[in-house]
Amino acid sequence: MRGLRYIGCVALALSSGCGGADLSDLERLLDKAAESSAAAAPIPPTHGGPGFEYRAMTERSPFEPFAEVAGAGASQAPDPTRSPQPQELFPLGQLEMVGTLAGRGRILALIRDPVGITHPLAVGDYLGRDHGRITAIRGSGIDILELVEDGRGGWTARARALELSESHGAEESLAETDNGGNEK
Repeated sequence: MRGLRYIGCVALALSSGCGGADLSDLERLLDKAAESSAAAAPIPPTHGGPGFEYRAMTERSPFEPFAEVAGAGASQAPDPTRSPQPQELFPLGQLEMVGTLAGRGRILALIRDPVGITHPLAVGDYLGRDHGRITAIRGSGIDILELVEDGRGGWTARARALELSESHGAEESLAETDNGGNEK
């Protein structure tokens, strides 16, 4: 009991110093802040400037789902049992078309992955992580149709293209081979 009385006296002595504190420093600081805010310069008026015409009404709204590409429906899902090919391990942005190879009545696109391996791919081969299939091979690039989830439990097609890398000229891009697979 005596210990409680001692603790109470110490607490009373410590808290008694808070009541008579000098607050003049705080009052001066508040007065100084009020004076400086009253002396702030007004915001200058704005004068027109160059105009800008907003033309987003002619473009696709970012709030609407992608329009489906002809030839693919929302229910067209990729085959989950198919094993991916090596060129499907990389995103399309990391792959580079380095040329084409023609022979035996068909044309192949030469695609280099980030590891440095070049893959000869034909129309119908898969490419990239989004279940893309090559639909056309041109001398200047390839056309790809990717299947992406539409956010409603279905799939939709998205047309993409991979152009010939700028470091390889168009004259180098088409090599011909004979029937034995040897370059002419």
